[in-house]
Amino acid sequence: MTEQKELFAKPSPFDEERAKSIPHLIRFGTSTWTYEGWKGQVYQKHYRSDQDFKRNSLSEYASHAWFRTVGIDSFFYNPPKQEVLSSYAAQVPETFQWVSKVWEHLTIPKFPTHARYGTQKGQLNSDFLNAKLFEEAVLYKYRSPKIFEHTGPFVLQFPHIAPSVMSPDEFIERLHSFLQSLPRDFRYATEVRNKEYLQSSYFEALNQSKATHCFNHWSYMPCLKDQMKAAASAGGLSADFFVARILTPLGTSYQEAVDRFQPYRNLQCPLPDMRADVLTLTKRALQTNRTAFVIINNRAEGNAPLTIEAIGTALGKSLEQDRR
Repeated sequence: MTEQKELFAKPSPFDEERAKSIPHLIRFGTSTWTYEGWKGQVYQKHYRSDQDFKRNSLSEYASHAWFRTVGIDSFFYNPPKQEVLSSYAAQVPETFQWVSKVWEHLTIPKFPTHARYGTQKGQLNSDFLNAKLFEEAVLYKYRSPKIFEHTGPFVLQFPHIAPSVMSPDEFIERLHSFLQSLPRDFRYATEVRNKEYLQSSYFEALNQSKATHCFNHWSYMPCLKDQMKAAASAGGLSADFFVARILTPLGTSYQEAVDRFQPYRNLQCPLPDMRADVLTLTKRALQTNRTAFVIINNRAEGNAPLTIEAIGTALGKSLEQDRR
């Protein structure tokens, strides 16, 4: 029955030919992929159960030409299991590379008071930026050749850090020491949520370690254009890749975005300035021969796949005009 349903599946709702025309250096993808609201859009196949959908839908997701990467958000909450990574690797095309969020136990200097942190809630985190733990709990699981070839950047997502917990100078110093201790055969991007960190010493720490800044469109950070200006003012980024994560509208909290947009079936609130800034970043990547990983969240405009197609189409048309 499943095969019959798939045989008569609807054609892709996306402009696959346009997607294929985008240069290979540009990798668009969504922030995770297991959304029920995408059934009938990204997903045409029949899945036997919710568990089947979550385990096996990456293959169908990765079959769409627009999606050359994906953000694996679940690894933020727990370190990856090698069998899970192997399953993902078996489902994606040869050239596909994912972006992994790093376990929060390594990126939170002080545990929040949320109940899920148990006895650690409200306590300082002795494993904050522990390079040895990062290698043992996370990185070694990516060293299998079949997993390694699909491994894109690791995103270290830091919360907003109160100055009473750690000063900007201390954060940057500890980040620099951490990055210097990591193996260089992986790629790293740091996503900070303190605008005061966007100073010369921060970008110098990244450049000395061949890491990059994750340009993040998030509730209370400066716009992407201003983040790019800050990087340029510090002398630019030297890593051979860019990372951007488009998360929420500026000035809008996570919960407000969830309430506004779920179940994420439709594009509801286009963000023209964000789109223009992503276009600038991707064209800069092409001009400097760098790979750009651009991860889009549903909570930015309501439906990440349609946001990707809109930005990708604008990029394609801009490149066509440049060639004339």
